[in-house]
Amino acid sequence: MTSNHPIIDFDLKETLAENRLVGLWQLLRGYYLRFIIANIAVAVSAFSRTATYVLIGFYVDKVLGTGATWSSLLLVALAFGGLALVQGGFTFISGYLASQTAEGIAQRLRNYLYDHIQRLSFSYHDRTKTGELIQRATSDVEAVRQFYQDQAMSIGRILLLFIINFAAIWRIEYRLALISVVAVPALVAVSYVFFKRIRHQYERYQEQDAIVSTRLQENLTGVRVVKAFARQDYEMDQFDRVSWMKYKMGRKLILWHSLFWPSSDILAGGQMLTGYVVGGLMAMNGVITIGDYLAYIGMLIYIIWPMRHLGRVIVQTSTALVSYHRMATIIREDKEPVNAGDYLPDGNVAGDIRFERVSFAYEGEKEDESAPVLHDISFYVR
Repeated sequence: MTSNHPIIDFDLKETLAENRLVGLWQLLRGYYLRFIIANIAVAVSAFSRTATYVLIGFYVDKVLGTGATWSSLLLVALAFGGLALVQGGFTFISGYLASQTAEGIAQRLRNYLYDHIQRLSFSYHDRTKTGELIQRATSDVEAVRQFYQDQAMSIGRILLLFIINFAAIWRIEYRLALISVVAVPALVAVSYVFFKRIRHQYERYQEQDAIVSTRLQENLTGVRVVKAFARQDYEMDQFDRVSWMKYKMGRKLILWHSLFWPSSDILAGGQMLTGYVVGGLMAMNGVITIGDYLAYIGMLIYIIWPMRHLGRVIVQTSTALVSYHRMATIIREDKEPVNAGDYLPDGNVAGDIRFERVSFAYEGEKEDESAPVLHDISFYVR
């Protein structure tokens, strides 16, 4: 089976960085061009959307206001159709390339983690819970995939929509443009506060989810032992306890989300209402034309609501940053040096094995935590 994704032959350790955003950028290695083209397509799509509203203003003021002819109406209709095709086509291109990038990186991460975890030392697996490894190799990889497919593209789309539409409104009336962004700093500030809160709570929720997965995995694996020692009630109580903790953390996480959306909606709605009123007064006083006001109504939406949407993107980006950090802790672990031996026999191997005074201990997290399991063992195998 062939793949359309580029095959990158390098160690993912090379992409790790202390700054998580830098690490996510370096993880794009091999997909930089696709990601950049996708963002360029987003820019063209955003420009086409704003041009549609500018065309509406032109149509009202210059075509309808001066007596429309069939030829002028046809030209305007063709212009609307052309802008719609450009917007739809470049939106498809950006989505297609973003999906290719996200799926390719997710596939690379899954394959790397699958191979890397199998090559880690026994001492690492001894001190790491299986459920935690499963959590990081599944839901954390999915969170990172979602970041590349949605959040990374949404940040560029939001900034472009804001800049292009703000510039277009400034061209109509600079005072109206300034009034239209009064609430934007407050929206960004609220998003930042909730970003910090939700990121911390999401990290705790993910850790508790790993504990629940570990408890479930251990019970399913050792169900015969549990039944043999009649420990069903004890294990059920333990599972209920960790599940209840996960429920409480999830409820708190949802509470922060439920507080963020109404507060951002109030700010965004108030800003839009203010813009509509001020723009209407300017149109009645002759400061702007009717066509300019109609164009302004459409462009104002794509200034305020993308910035409100930025809050959601920031909150969801925080989950991707947490997931990246959790995966990075696994990737940073050194593989077991199974091929590090440098002894070469002098002659042909005879097939006999001799152990002389062999000692062995598992390496603990600290030097004084080594657990010796063999000491001064000698035997001979023919």
